[in-house]
Parts: sequence; C-alpha cells; structure tokens
Amino acid sequence: MSLFKSLGRSKLVLDESDICAIYVDKRKALVAQSDTSESLVSLWEEGYPAFLDAYEQVSVSQEPQEFRLADERHIKCWIVVTPYEGGAFFVARETTLADQMTEALIESRAMLKGLLDSAVDFSFEVDPLGRFKFVSPAVAFGEKTESWIGKDAHSVFWPKDNAPGRSPFTQQVQKHMDGVSTEIAGIKRYASFAVEPVIDEEGKIVAVRGSCRDVTERIEAERKTRLDNLRLSVQQRITQILNSTENSQDLLDNASKELIQVMRADLVWSVLKKYKEGLVPASICGDLDEELDLDSIWESLSGADSGVHEINIDSRGHLVIQLESAGEDVGMVIISRDTTISPWSDLEKELLADIADVLTAAFGKAKLIDRLYRLSSKDELTDLLNRRAMREGVEARLKHQSRTKQSGCMVFIDLDHFKEVNDTLGHNAGDDAICLVAEKMQSIIRPCDLAGRMGGDEFVLWIEDVDEETAAVKARELIDYMPSIREKINGAHLRLGASIGICKSVPGVDLAFDVLAARADAALYDVKKTGKNDIAFAGAPEEA
Repeated sequence: MSLFKSLGRSKLVLDESDICAIYVDKRKALVAQSDTSESLVSLWEEGYPAFLDAYEQVSVSQEPQEFRLADERHIKCWIVVTPYEGGAFFVARETTLADQMTEALIESRAMLKGLLDSAVDFSFEVDPLGRFKFVSPAVAFGEKTESWIGKDAHSVFWPKDNAPGRSPFTQQVQKHMDGVSTEIAGIKRYASFAVEPVIDEEGKIVAVRGSCRDVTERIEAERKTRLDNLRLSVQQRITQILNSTENSQDLLDNASKELIQVMRADLVWSVLKKYKEGLVPASICGDLDEELDLDSIWESLSGADSGVHEINIDSRGHLVIQLESAGEDVGMVIISRDTTISPWSDLEKELLADIADVLTAAFGKAKLIDRLYRLSSKDELTDLLNRRAMREGVEARLKHQSRTKQSGCMVFIDLDHFKEVNDTLGHNAGDDAICLVAEKMQSIIRPCDLAGRMGGDEFVLWIEDVDEETAAVKARELIDYMPSIREKINGAHLRLGASIGICKSVPGVDLAFDVLAARADAALYDVKKTGKNDIAFAGAPEEA
C-alpha cells in the first residue's frame, strides 16, 4: 500500500491520519510533507544536524534510525527515520505533554521526599517524669537513640543542666517551640519542637509526645543576618558621630552612649592610652557608680590574643577589647552589666569585635583632637593647662558629675611672698620657683585630675571624685614642699610659701567653673587674712 498519492513535492497523504512526516529523496530534496509537518520541514531546510546525521546513517545502513528532538521552544518529539527508495521518511511523534507530566511527577516526588525528610528529624514520647518511652528513628542528631529509652529527656538534650525554663518535654498544652537551644552530645544545636500532651479518660496527662527537627542552619543564618545588620547600623552611627563631632570628650561620650544602648549595658568606660599619663578614663557613661582597677585589667590582657575578653568582677561581667592602630596601643573599651541576670551572648561579643575598627578610628580622632587641644591649651612656662582649658575641663567634669552624683574638689593655690623672690633673686629665679611648684602639682595628682595655672603665681587643681579631707592631704603635701623649693632656687632665707583654698563641688548644683572658683578663692582669701601658708575650706553654696 503506497503512502503517496504522488511525488514531486506534493502533500503526503496518510490514511485518515494526522501523522507528522516528511519524505526526503536520495538527492536530499524535500519532495513530500504531511499537513502537520511544518516544524519538520523547517528543521530540514535549516540543516538541523541531527536530521542530517540520521539521513546519512539510514542511507548507508538501510536500517531505521530514531532520536529525540527538543527545540528552543521546549517542544519535544520522538523522530523515526526509515529508508525508502533511496531516500528516507522522517516521522515525528510529539512527546512534550507526556515528558512534562513525567518530569513534574519526578519533581513532585523529589519535593515530597525532601519535605518529609526535612519535616521531622526525631519523634518521641516521654512519661510524666520526662523519661523517654519511645524514640524514632534509630539515629538522630548523630546519636543512636536506642540508649535514650528510660533516660530523662532533659539530661540528653541539656547535659549541663541548662534546660530552658519552658521545656518542650513538660508542656501541658499543644505547643510549637522554635529555635530552642540544645546541646546533644556536647554539640550546640537549635531545634524546633511540636508537642502535645496525651490525656487519659480521667483528664490526666500520662505522656507528652511530639517531634523536633534540627533548624541550626536556619537559626544561624538568621543570626548572622541580624548581626550583619546590627553591625552595619552601629558602624554607621559611630561613623556619623566621628564625622560630626569636633570635641574629643563629646565624641567618646556619644560613642559610649551608643554602646550602652546596643549592648544593653549599665556602664561603658572609654580608656585612652597616653604616652605620659598612661591609662586615662576619657569617658565613663552609665547610671551606676563603679570603680575599676584599669591598670590591672590592662595587665591581665597583656600577651592575650586580640579580640574581646570577658572579665568577671563580683557579680558583674565586663567585656574588654583593646584597641590598636599601626602597632600602637590606642586604649580599651570596657562594657559592663550584671551578668547574673543577663549573661553576655556570643552575638554581643561578635558585634563588639566586628566594630573594633570604627571604635579604633573614634579613639584615634579623640587622641588627635586631645593632642591639638593640649598644644593650644598649655601654659607656656609650666606646661600646665591655661585658664581657658582649665575652665573647659572642669566644667566637663562637673557636667559628668551631675549624672554620677560624685563630688570633686577644686584646690586654689596662691604663692605667699612671691614678689620677694623676684625682688631678691631676680625673675629667672621666680620662673624657676613657678616651674618647681608646677612639677610638684603634677606629681601629687592622678591622670584623671587636672592642674592649671591661672596666671602669675596663682594655680588651680581639680581632683576628681574625692572628699575635702583627701584633697587637703594633697594640698598639705604641696605646702610642706615649699621649703625644698626655696632651697633649690638658693632662697632658703626667703618666706616663699603657699595659701590654699579648697572647695568641694555639689553634684547637679555646681556646673560653672567661675562659681566654684569664686568659693575656693574666698576660702584662700581667709587663709591670707589669718597668717598665710595654710589651708581653708569653702562653705556650701548657700553659705557662700
């Protein structure tokens, strides 16, 4: 039975069939086609390689050939090539729909298997005492679960007796608990629990059953995202502070306040490491009053690895990070809170380590500002602070004390019979005496205290967080040193001495340098009137 009505590029007629076919003669000329063969015609005329290869194989072997076809339109066909009178028939059967259904079935089965595999890692049932009655599968979280039967579930999931307050194994209502921290076989994981109680006919809970799955990867990915976002936010805010603040004290205060908010801290110390003064607490921010031995903390970190260290003192935990720039110690940041209530988390430690660079930049700028400020604020003769710098420094301390409720003492010093030195030994000896007084003042104060020259033979000390008695001890040390100064300038026969007035600040009341200085000066004047070379104390503000 002939398949053709005719040859010579006539349409191929197949007995009442819509078969897709073409015929190519031995000269490779397309001479016939069916009504539905447009796609085959196009592929042959375009010289589709698979068609040409199949034609050559059929021509040589005179055996039928078959191959798969998938074009760019995602149409899939099964092509059969049959030899005929020196040429070849190409017959196509479209399999697009069947293939798509097969692929969808395979994909859905894979998705279902993945869903079932990931839905539950561990199923269980515990008795009212929390002991495992049933566990499945045989291996979960890398451990053989058979040995868990009869064991307290808490001892398996939290061997260090650190189970959460709301345990999934003791729930009395149906509950879903996500991101529960566990430590099975010493490995920290996060699990998601779905649990429900088993209730008997009398309404009594006889067991708790449920399932859990390991969600560690998801929790850690979310945790990393939160850390990255928080770190970026803190870096941006501290960088903004860094770029917009020109005062070193405000810069460190604002950066410390940012750390208090982000780290949920009670106190933050920003400690600068200076060449001459050593460790200086440039900023102390927070609501609590706590003293730290900064030198001991610094020494305890000597030789330790870089990064964040936790130091516990009494009931408080301190996170400490030393800052370094170009191989030079810049200082350290100490962050403190009551860790018996809220221990430091790994996330918080990582955050502090991640923002170390921007903190180092802030400290570096603060040191540079401080250095430039000192160059413009020093008394030329003594290297003490000049009057302007002394006023600014004291008023910054007074502002800080209004928050801490701690008092400091202003010590006003006026040299007695100084004119006698100039008149007897000359102005060079007078300058030497001034410098010797300045050196002694520097030797009796701490890095956190201030020393300045008001002009001529008048000096002032600001002694941080001390009472009048402590300030008086330091003042008496200066008075007792005056005979030594007379000897050093070859004026032992002279009467050079010092009259001193001491004024204790009142937190939240004394905020202006000039007001406090006037009270100290009034006390000093009382000494001058009653014999000189002695100490007097200023009264309270209302008395003054």
